[in-house]
Amino acid sequence: MRSVQFSVSSRVEGDTAIIYPRGYLNNLSGEGLVRECGMYIGKGITKIVVNFGETDLVNSIGISLILQIIEDLRNIEGTIYCTNMSKFLRDTFEMLGLLEYMRVFPSESDALQYLKVGQYEH
Repeated sequence: MRSVQFSVSSRVEGDTAIIYPRGYLNNLSGEGLVRECGMYIGKGITKIVVNFGETDLVNSIGISLILQIIEDLRNIEGTIYCTNMSKFLRDTFEMLGLLEYMRVFPSESDALQYLKVGQYEH
């Protein structure tokens, strides 16, 4: 497992914010992710893609902060789209019932294609 200091970056494509968390998602780093997503939610962006390609592990506080992002998005009728999740991360989210509140795609490009044309081709 990689051990890198957490960072988060983002970009906007059309009406979608794409967030790139990197490293171990825990209480301090999770707050950075919440702030980054909150910046876009505050601007009324209802589609947030989170690319977990550089995130290996999320602890319980990190999970609770992801729940906060889900709730903030639901308040504005938005959705979180998760991509590039490791099997471990996806299994963890599934076990906790989080997948019920998000859309998951194998890759960022798959999610963006879905958001652009309203369908996803496997």
